[in-house]
Amino acid sequence: MRKWRYTLAARIIAGVLFMILAMGTLLGTGACVALFQYNAFNDGGKELFDAAADYLMGHDKRQVQDLLRSYYQGSYTLTQDPEGPDPRKMIDIPTFMYTDHTNFRFYANNEEVLICNSDPAGTMAYREEPWVLDIWVEEVQHLAQVYPTEEEANAAWQKLMDEQPTWRASSSIMETQSGWLLEALYQPVIQRTVQASYGINAELPVLDRYSVGLTLVNTLIACRYWALPLTIACLVLTIATFIFLLISAGHRTGTAEVSRNWFDKVPLELVLLGMVLAVGFGERVLTNRFLVVIGLFLPLLLALGLLFCMTFAVRCKTKTLVKGTILYWVLRWAWAGLKWLGYVVKNLSLIWKTILIWGGLSLVELVMVGGYARGPLVVFWLLEKLILTPALFAFVIGLKKLQAGARRMAGGDLTPVPEKFLFPDERKHAQSLNSIGQGARLAVEKQLKSERLKTELITNVSHDLKTPLTSIISYVDLLKKEGLASEHAPEYVDVLDRQSQRLKKLTEDLVEASKASTGNIQTHPEDVDVNLLLSQAAGEYAERLAAAGLTPVTTLDPAEPHIQADGRLLWRVFDNLLSNACKYALAGTRVYLTTEAKDGEVRIAFRNVSREPLNISAEELMERFVRGDASRNTEGSGLGLSIAKSLTELNHGALELTVDGDLFKATLVFPKE
Repeated sequence: MRKWRYTLAARIIAGVLFMILAMGTLLGTGACVALFQYNAFNDGGKELFDAAADYLMGHDKRQVQDLLRSYYQGSYTLTQDPEGPDPRKMIDIPTFMYTDHTNFRFYANNEEVLICNSDPAGTMAYREEPWVLDIWVEEVQHLAQVYPTEEEANAAWQKLMDEQPTWRASSSIMETQSGWLLEALYQPVIQRTVQASYGINAELPVLDRYSVGLTLVNTLIACRYWALPLTIACLVLTIATFIFLLISAGHRTGTAEVSRNWFDKVPLELVLLGMVLAVGFGERVLTNRFLVVIGLFLPLLLALGLLFCMTFAVRCKTKTLVKGTILYWVLRWAWAGLKWLGYVVKNLSLIWKTILIWGGLSLVELVMVGGYARGPLVVFWLLEKLILTPALFAFVIGLKKLQAGARRMAGGDLTPVPEKFLFPDERKHAQSLNSIGQGARLAVEKQLKSERLKTELITNVSHDLKTPLTSIISYVDLLKKEGLASEHAPEYVDVLDRQSQRLKKLTEDLVEASKASTGNIQTHPEDVDVNLLLSQAAGEYAERLAAAGLTPVTTLDPAEPHIQADGRLLWRVFDNLLSNACKYALAGTRVYLTTEAKDGEVRIAFRNVSREPLNISAEELMERFVRGDASRNTEGSGLGLSIAKSLTELNHGALELTVDGDLFKATLVFPKE
């Protein structure tokens, strides 16, 4: 069953059934509406039959009116019927109104005029009704009159119009040798009343629309109780066959895929155009008769509608509804053309873009100026172009220089953009680009320096960790070989203790430097007497300084300045700076410790002369794992100054380093309390 429904025979049978059932549905719907509208279920169909008869006679009644109107307007010829029942003149009637061509009967008599196709004494008709015709006809009359003056001619015409206001007239007044001639054509409208009667031959002897139409109406009235159920049944079956046709559309026997035939590949706009033309042609050719409409035009509409619905379903199934339209391809080609044009324009240089745009605008202006203006405006246009064109191209060339400079900088070449021969705004932009280049150059240098310092950091940390670890490993190995009973064992243990303490100190400095740089240390600000704290630190380091051959020189501010700081952390800063002095200061020199309160600041300075040449900048000394001793023969982690800087900043101060030859100076700056 499933394979059969996709066959061509099944679709043809379903299509024929759809046409028949749809016709039945439409006709049945119209019949039911007519039955209910004309109350056919109560009066047995009499009102419906009379309405149908009136409708059928409407065309012929208009034909009779036209014949009488033509007669009264003088455009129709009368004939004498010597054998007729009435010796008066009669109007010739068309052949299709003869009694052997139609069942319509009429009779009209107005004194001398007679028009009929039945017995003048009366019509043998199924229904005969009196008919009073009011016919309005126009009689053309001509007026030509000469008046002495133009005013009199106008007055005469106005008087004529006032006397006959229903006339439709046209006039002309012209001057002649004899006076002013008034010529007028006017058409007074005259009413003619004609007594007539009309009807339908009750026997219906002729096969025409009367016999067919009334027979159908009688049949409908006889079957009026079956009309509604049959219409509903036709509607249900029509919907079922329509759904079947839509489901089977595009399917072929033996395959589950939906395929398109040649009609489904025709662009949808052409399909709609062809259907509209077919409907228009059918409406013009096939709608002159009721039976033709029923038998030909309505089936044509149904067939075209079904065909469109089926191809629409196939296009939806194959997802070609949009792609199968001319509009889609036009828009697609237009988009491709725009993309190609954009690609061409994009790859043109700025100079060529300017030439094309400026040249096109100038050409349009020239056409407009040359077509609608005189000489002075053309001269003004030429002067304008002579002035603006060089300025425009100078501006574009400068802009091209800026673009080239920006591209160089983006590629890593930080060569400055030339600022010569540029407009003021372009020069400002060039200066901005050069500033960006200078900033990028400094950033690159800083990055290189940072990379170099990172490399040195790794090297230094490795050296500082390797030295004590190597000693520890070596002396542990000696102890294993010689044993603790060896006479050198106490010396080995002393070395192990010293190196392990050094390693411990390095580890503690690493942890403290990390905490200080990240601010992961809690501070407890309090009032600190700077003179007192510095004096205590100098006293603590008196022995170590003396052992290193250094003489401390302390100069304290007599104002006894105070600051808000964490005394514990500030002591750690003093400790690091004095420890560095013990390690790196030249023996036999002095270490200067001073305090000074000035301009709302408290400055604490540490100065000494370096034992080794200071071939390093103050900024680099502040980095981690950097020592003044480049050979790294002295003990230390290189973290002292870095830790001191971080701890000073935690106390809202600043550490400033100054290197002047072999003179080293560290200054702590705090806001005065």
